[in-house]
Amino acid sequence: MADDITFVRIGKNLIGLRGLKDIFEDLASRSWESPEAAREELLRRAAGANYMPSGSREDYGRALWQEFRRFKGEAAEAEGGAGLEIKVLGLGCSGCQQFYQDVVDILAARAIIADLQYITAPVLLKDYEVQSFPALIINGRLVLAGQRPAMAQLEKILLDHAGPHRT
Repeated sequence: MADDITFVRIGKNLIGLRGLKDIFEDLASRSWESPEAAREELLRRAAGANYMPSGSREDYGRALWQEFRRFKGEAAEAEGGAGLEIKVLGLGCSGCQQFYQDVVDILAARAIIADLQYITAPVLLKDYEVQSFPALIINGRLVLAGQRPAMAQLEKILLDHAGPHRT
């Protein structure tokens, strides 16, 4: 398995798991006698490549199955996730760090509930195919790249994506 890491929400935590893309591709290419059999094989293979606490096996199974369904293009709602998923991509420089802090400050000041990640690891950044930093991804869509807008503009972008029921 490659060094690909997929972040999956397990309960309230985002957990980075290795090799899911390869597992998903393989499982999707096969026919299964039942969804339960496919789900059990998914969990078995993911556990073989990643540490999973024994008491969390059911939570992992449920979350991995949802992620697999999304991979196949099926409708699958995330369990108990935040309203917004925000990713700030950066190189770790002072400009990217300040941009991330600006996002944190706006979310806190406006009481916007969001799942926020600051991604700086080169192995993870390459998955996004972004060439200019900092970059802002909201709910899977690239919103900004290579620019640091004024606080008022950034606040407007975040509020527009948060919608009226943001807290």
